Amino acid sequence: MPTRRDFLKTVCGVSALAIGPVLLADNAMAADGIVRKPNGQVAVTLAKIPALSKVGGVVNLGTVKGSPVAIVRTGPTTYRALNLSCTHQGVKVAQAGTQWKCPAHGSQFNLDGSFIAGPAGRALNAVKSTSNGKVLTVG
Repeated sequence: MPTRRDFLKTVCGVSALAIGPVLLADNAMAADGIVRKPNGQVAVTLAKIPALSKVGGVVNLGTVKGSPVAIVRTGPTTYRALNLSCTHQGVKVAQAGTQWKCPAHGSQFNLDGSFIAGPAGRALNAVKSTSNGKVLTVG
């Protein structure tokens, strides 16, 4: 009869296999068009990311230099990289439709990071990014 320890090892092993691809994608290593550079920056080939083909599109880059980051297409040719740490107490916000919401204390932000409501009191922080029109480099 299997022990509790054997059961937990099996469950953790299966979970690790199931979660593995998510972790790779979260670290911007699995998605075509997203390259993590040795200096910690992330280069995003805009045309290769379907989610960024329209205004309001979002792609989560995972962590960039230790911070959770997403890119949002804010206009026909403009993009904004956002630090997804809530400006209230640093909890990672999650996308909820056309907003970012903090699961800890309920702060709400528009997709472009601007503040809507809650204890945060200010917008999400922008992350330095540069673009040549084809590649957006974040970090």
